[in-house]
Amino acid sequence: MQMNQQEQKWLVLLYSLMELGGGGRRKTVLQHIQEKGYWYKNDRNDALRTTRNERAWRNDFSYERHHLVERGYMQKGVKGIWQITEPGKAYVNLMDEKVKNMSSEEDARFTAVFRQKFLHSHMDFESTADQMLLEQMHQSEDVQDEAVTFCSDEPMPKGPLLERSGSKNIYLRDPAVARRALARAGHRCEVDPAHASFRRKNADCLYMEPHHLIPMSMTDEFGVSLDREQNIFSLCSNCHNQIHYGTKEDVRRLLSGLFHSREREISAILGRTIALEDLWRIYKV
Repeated sequence: MQMNQQEQKWLVLLYSLMELGGGGRRKTVLQHIQEKGYWYKNDRNDALRTTRNERAWRNDFSYERHHLVERGYMQKGVKGIWQITEPGKAYVNLMDEKVKNMSSEEDARFTAVFRQKFLHSHMDFESTADQMLLEQMHQSEDVQDEAVTFCSDEPMPKGPLLERSGSKNIYLRDPAVARRALARAGHRCEVDPAHASFRRKNADCLYMEPHHLIPMSMTDEFGVSLDREQNIFSLCSNCHNQIHYGTKEDVRRLLSGLFHSREREISAILGRTIALEDLWRIYKV
């Protein structure tokens, strides 16, 4: 399942439009691609419309824009304004597997910077964000148990906004909240406390990983903070990876057990009832 150069151009262009809030003037869009370093022609010496290569890649994107309009991925709109459509956003969503599975032998024309940004912000976001949270948690030498105190089960406002990626807001994950959640579980796997792990090198406890049962990417949909101890489960590495990458049946099994163990608390912090089937839909299983 290779990704040809035209598909790469379409993805870079459509993704850039999403980052710009849905659209912008031609000059703004192309300058965004250049400044972000998304396309291979964007060497440091390129200035706007100053070199032959610079003109070439800009003309290429302008040409592909016509194809995207024909396919309904971009609007015809006012002359000079480039804007993505809902089918265009759906196309971006469908390209995640192709980007993920690109081999080193393929002729990649978008840069490594773009690929990393796309993978981080679009696909497997929760898994990537979990890894970043783990790194933050382990940066400190003092990772002894935080005092296991909790706010009430009342809903809380959405936490600090970290950044905006495409059409999604990305909210900050607090390492202290994650540490308290692990301590609450006694640093045991909440799928099965008997699951094996290893002892942390800088703390007298087993290594476990925090997992937000309702993904942080759903924060805007629920309108409340999801970075709560009640929503964070302590998992061994195997169970955590299985939730992200396991079969549909295994993911459903794990989600069911975790959800039923805290159904009341989770509904309370959401300020509304949520069913197991809703969780399955969120995880697309």
